[in-house]
Amino acid sequence: MRFILNLIFGALVGVSGTFLHNSYRPFGLLVSILALLLGLKMATNMNRTKLSQLAFVVGWLFVIVRASTLGNGGEVLIEANLYGNSLVFGGILLCFVTLIRRIKT
Repeated sequence: MRFILNLIFGALVGVSGTFLHNSYRPFGLLVSILALLLGLKMATNMNRTKLSQLAFVVGWLFVIVRASTLGNGGEVLIEANLYGNSLVFGGILLCFVTLIRRIKT
């Protein structure tokens, strides 16, 4: 049950980051990255399992990858500009570092 809840929580953080990263530049991007950081911290502290944190990251990645690819109508929600690339690559780096730190402990 915790796995599914963390998967949904990660997806919700990904959706909020998708819609917020390009608004009110650069504050939207900062809020999106901060939300990801706080979500990772919350998933870690609430459940204390590596699998729950991995579920959060998978949920976030699923939404971010889907939002940055071409949709049915030709729309792209995360563009390949400075803010979109910063969200995608900075978020992946943040998730990777957090997972590696969690595995070592």
